[in-house]
Amino acid sequence: MIFKNLRGEIKLNEPLAAHTTFRIGGPADTLVFPADREDLASLLRELRAGKIDYTIIGGGSNLLVRDGGVRGAVISLRHLDAISIAHEYRAIGGAYAVIVAEAGVPLARVLNFAVEKGLTGMEFSAGIPGTVGGALCMNAGTAQGEIGDVVDSVTLLSPDGELLERRRDEMAFGYRSASVPSGHAVLAARMILRHGDKDRIRSRVKEIMQQRAERQPIGLPSAGSVFKNPLDDAAGKLIESAGLKGFTVGSAQVSEKHANFIVNLGGATAADVIKLMEIVKARVLEVHRVRLETEIKIIGED
Repeated sequence: MIFKNLRGEIKLNEPLAAHTTFRIGGPADTLVFPADREDLASLLRELRAGKIDYTIIGGGSNLLVRDGGVRGAVISLRHLDAISIAHEYRAIGGAYAVIVAEAGVPLARVLNFAVEKGLTGMEFSAGIPGTVGGALCMNAGTAQGEIGDVVDSVTLLSPDGELLERRRDEMAFGYRSASVPSGHAVLAARMILRHGDKDRIRSRVKEIMQQRAERQPIGLPSAGSVFKNPLDDAAGKLIESAGLKGFTVGSAQVSEKHANFIVNLGGATAADVIKLMEIVKARVLEVHRVRLETEIKIIGED
């Protein structure tokens, strides 16, 4: 594929294992890094005109790429990485700031930005990997909160290169879900945060980070939580009580630290992970009569 007007980077036959937190995945026919939103709009129009399939990825933290890789174009938005305060205002409840973060900004950077400005509301994201774009598409969060809680509006780019603004209520944020039309790219989010005590915010972030380090397998490659929590229950608890903690297929293992994580012990394949996921779902259904729903996104070919 030749993109005549592209100003960003192109990598051919690029292993996607290098671009996911699982460190698993076959090659992309073409991996493209648009330079900015205008470059992305031009790219999408060219792909549409050429009837070329494309897949948009964020930080690769909630993603499993199959071993055969991905056909067509894979688009990374890592160069869309601007973050700023759009404006500030006072209202009932205190002083607020509206920040604008582009899709490629890591959540960790948004959190650090908020802490340095003395803004509260993003503490829930402490330790969550990935980027703003990916977080919006899946309404990333924890028991402490979700990104949809702080979003004011989202800027999308249609396959025709048209800019679209969607209010928070139009995004239909749900549990690990949001309404992003097929083929559309998330460009940026406007988020409303409240001014607070910087030391207290920093202390809360440190506390959450320590909790995550104690409970989750931070040191091993993974894609985060594999399954959604069933209503009024926890997937990790169900998997552990079904006797699967530490269970392995190839080099993929149900984490010994948190059973809703599958970790790559080194050299795991997507086939290993998918087989292990099937075993987990079957065992939990057998033992608890609960059907687990996959949270991570699986793309590509076997």
